[in-house]
Amino acid sequence: MKQLLCLGMIFNILLLQAQTAEMPAGKSFRISSPYSMFPDSLRNKEPRVYDNKIYSAQEHYNDSSAYIFVPDYFDKNKPFHFVVWFHGWGNNIDSALPYYHLKEQFYAAHLNAIFLFPEGPKNAPDSYGGKFEKADTFNYFMNDVTKFLQTEKCITKNISFDMIYGGHSGAYRVMSYLLLHSKYNCKGVLLFDALYGELEKFAVHLQKNPLGKMINIYTDNGGTLQNSLNMAKEMKAWKWKYVLKEEDDFLKEDVRKNQVVFLHSKKLHNDVVANQNNFQRFLEALK
Repeated sequence: MKQLLCLGMIFNILLLQAQTAEMPAGKSFRISSPYSMFPDSLRNKEPRVYDNKIYSAQEHYNDSSAYIFVPDYFDKNKPFHFVVWFHGWGNNIDSALPYYHLKEQFYAAHLNAIFLFPEGPKNAPDSYGGKFEKADTFNYFMNDVTKFLQTEKCITKNISFDMIYGGHSGAYRVMSYLLLHSKYNCKGVLLFDALYGELEKFAVHLQKNPLGKMINIYTDNGGTLQNSLNMAKEMKAWKWKYVLKEEDDFLKEDVRKNQVVFLHSKKLHNDVVANQNNFQRFLEALK
């Protein structure tokens, strides 16, 4: 454990240096920032109540940590991506990483990218994005992340990067707000059975960023079916380039030829991320 002082910011860092014999190989860090999603004034003022149960701020909305993984093949002298992942309901960083094989899939995709996983509502049934729903907060958060990585000599100044946002289930909400507030170019949005709402925000983003891509995989019983079909129908009326097909028929070429890819899955809600290594496949398609 060590401390890093940067412009008055104190990072509590847990360096989890990967061993050369381990896979995936690289450097892992745990940092915290006052510009993380939580703690948040709203959940401190109005605790989350769901299904007659109270989810206290202290237990579920007090973790300001973020996990960072820099793969061993990362080239800091070339333009790169931040792949930013958000978990859904009832999860946290430490539960979602192994369950969905996120690190392994990210590594196998072999993008020149850094994996970034901010903590959300911890073990809570909540889609709220905390401070990331406010203008500029995520930009300040990314300033802290990049300064930390520069200090660790993982990245260099003046090398350009863009963002890829991915998330499962309730992660849709925080991603939709980042598409409004983030100053960084977004190369792709990956929705894993997550299109529960905020369709207008996603549509506005796609309209303003014609080179940006979105892959939306949805299931029959996950609660995202009708929203996905409605959005595809609207895109057809707007004459946007999109494709709607079955998950098993997905090709990387679909992303190259279309701005939006809708994939119908016969899997269960929690199986669309790791089964068939969909996270890896979708990242590879954004190369």
